[in-house]
Amino acid sequence: MSTSTKQPIAHIKAVLFDMDGLLIDSEGIYTKVVNDILKPYGKEQTWEIKANLMGKPEREATLTLLSSIWPPTKPGEPYGPDCPFDIDNFLKDRNEVLLKAFEQVPQMQGATRLVKHLHKHNIPICVATGSKRKNYEIKTAAHPELFGPFAARVICGDDARLTRGKPHPDIFLLAAREGLLTDKATSEKLGEQWTQNLREMGAEFDESHHLKGAESSILVFEDAKPGVQAAKAAGMHVVWVPDPNLRALFPNEELGASQTIDSLLDFDPTDWGLPAFDDASD
Repeated sequence: MSTSTKQPIAHIKAVLFDMDGLLIDSEGIYTKVVNDILKPYGKEQTWEIKANLMGKPEREATLTLLSSIWPPTKPGEPYGPDCPFDIDNFLKDRNEVLLKAFEQVPQMQGATRLVKHLHKHNIPICVATGSKRKNYEIKTAAHPELFGPFAARVICGDDARLTRGKPHPDIFLLAAREGLLTDKATSEKLGEQWTQNLREMGAEFDESHHLKGAESSILVFEDAKPGVQAAKAAGMHVVWVPDPNLRALFPNEELGASQTIDSLLDFDPTDWGLPAFDDASD
């Protein structure tokens, strides 16, 4: 069936990618390691809890986890007094196991195909991940074919320019304003006026009237609830690719995502005015 007359949802000029659970299958590793730590205390990180911490910076996500399992008993407490952890010792126990597991993290289906396709057609792309730079490097080392096309176009959650994590829009705004522009070819393709047509970062610019127009020409791929919220807050279009367990929590509400698909294999670039896949393997 020809798609030549299909009207795209939007005409996209640049694409931003989350990483964990979207390009690589790391969320399952996170869940197993966390639940192994919690098991001796008779606790579990359920999907209801996980939905609210996916994509957030490490410490913020840990605070969300601990306060959900051991709720505060009075104002000002980060979590209940019966919690056997603080953020630092929980992360120490978790990361000792995680970092080794990350060396072998598999790719998500369709990830390399899509990234290589966009790169081949000179569509500006950038990774925008809540992961620390050190963890990003460990997770991606075994996948040069997937992450090589991004080159230096990567923004990580511990970037000093970021003061707020997802669901705030800052990481996607930083990726759009600076992450995409780390090489001359991409800068020339987007044009000299690119950053002038994007809203500024920061809480004082969060209201929608600060949007400048170019945000709607950016497409974000996300698997997590906070990430979808962050992309929407940035004024960008977002394709939600959730784990089935996460999608089951929102059967009648898709977080306002522009499009929801089960896998990156299901993505059709022509929906967004992007070049069609050349063939099944591209």
